[in-house]
Amino acid sequence: MAIIQAACPVCSGLSDQRLIHPPDINLIECSICGRFSIENDYITKIDRDKYASYLFYNCNLFSSINDKKKVFYFIGSDISYKDILFEYPSDIRHLRKEDVDNWYPKKFSEKIDYILLGLAQLSDYTGKSISLIGQKANSLFFVKRYTDDNLLPNEKINEQTEYYYNYLSSLQLIKQNYSMATLLPEGLRRIDELQKNQAVSKQVFIAISFSDDMIKVQEAIEEGIRKAGYIPHTMNRNEHNNQIVPEILFQIRQSKFVVAEFSTGNNGAYYEAGYAAGLGKEVIHICNTEKFRKKGHFDIKQKSTVLWNTVEEIPDALCKRIIATII
Repeated sequence: MAIIQAACPVCSGLSDQRLIHPPDINLIECSICGRFSIENDYITKIDRDKYASYLFYNCNLFSSINDKKKVFYFIGSDISYKDILFEYPSDIRHLRKEDVDNWYPKKFSEKIDYILLGLAQLSDYTGKSISLIGQKANSLFFVKRYTDDNLLPNEKINEQTEYYYNYLSSLQLIKQNYSMATLLPEGLRRIDELQKNQAVSKQVFIAISFSDDMIKVQEAIEEGIRKAGYIPHTMNRNEHNNQIVPEILFQIRQSKFVVAEFSTGNNGAYYEAGYAAGLGKEVIHICNTEKFRKKGHFDIKQKSTVLWNTVEEIPDALCKRIIATII
């Protein structure tokens, strides 16, 4: 398919676009947002300011080199996602509105934390001056660019970026020189703490059997995690190019906490839960009531566990436990 250059429909920067699924889905390769696809009529249904920052941080900035070259996010309806999934079964990830809303920082202090982590990712070495111009700065600083369907005037956009520059500089977190930023020792210290504690992570790793009879259980767990304000991550939902065990361990380290489902007696779930606990992460156990009473392992019975009789009970019960335990 022919590649054309056009404005990115999310961040408005320059992007390469090509039709991948006639008649209404384009693959967009944007230097700011990364690789994603979107239904043509779906752009009016999303908050582009939120999506621009989400894609910049998650699809571009903190994405692996292999993912940047191969994987792309899909923005659109569930029906269209299932349709396009047949053509790209190992390359596509569905970007749901709930995940964007759950990830997007609710507090100003959370935005500052993300900005510092973003600057650290953009730094190849200590003391590097980082160029922040155009849509890169706007996405990094969570700038509001749109009002209805129109871009805000440049002076209002620049006013927002300058506010963040001034705030970060006033706390001696960065040094600013026009559109260049350099992390200072205090900023690096704060980044060390954030990386150590995964304080801003919204990802939750699910340790679960991928057998066919557990699909509905997995979907119910994902729903409960989203209802609690977090983003579920399971290995069968996210393809990767790395060896399976190192990738699992990496994703657990990237997660704020873990939900481990033990109804099937899956040894992998025990291993993953133990690894997370060894890192000091909270592990929420979940199990079918009958199987828990008959086969629940001693170690699991020592900890309060979310028990379920029917799949329909899982989302609310898990959501309540997460809120009580984590938030």
